[in-house]
Amino acid sequence: MRIRVLTNSLASNDAPAAHVGYARYRKELLAMGIVMYEMRAEQAGKLTRFGALGSSGSAGGSRASLHSKMVVLDDRLLVVGSMNLDLRSQLQNSEVALVIRSRKLAGETTRLIEPALAKGAYKVELLDGQLVWRAPQGSALADSKTEPDASVGLKLMLKVIGPFAPEEML
Repeated sequence: MRIRVLTNSLASNDAPAAHVGYARYRKELLAMGIVMYEMRAEQAGKLTRFGALGSSGSAGGSRASLHSKMVVLDDRLLVVGSMNLDLRSQLQNSEVALVIRSRKLAGETTRLIEPALAKGAYKVELLDGQLVWRAPQGSALADSKTEPDASVGLKLMLKVIGPFAPEEML
């Protein structure tokens, strides 16, 4: 069984506190064999017609951020929605998810997301117990041993608020 996850990087995330909840588990997820990708903050243009990339309005590129959630299971089941799996979304927000049983739509979704994995995201790996962000294929970017594209201030904030962020609200 292969599990691949594409999520926001710290730099592309509009909710750094929520990123804390994910970052806590990165090493465990990688150790379990899950393949992790984190979206680059800056993109040259739109990667899919799903609108996975938001536009900053600049002519040269767009600021990437993921909000919708998509899951493809066994090449036949597609789940698409905006609901987060947290208490705030469950109790306060009005968000939904659709479950669609269709090999055709599941396959098309997988095909459309592949460019984001290959060219628009860092592949996160665990090397000798340390996280490494591998630069996207064909990019002029370098691999990184810290959260790529994130400012020192943002990285510091993550370290400071991380221990205090309540698990049940992330």
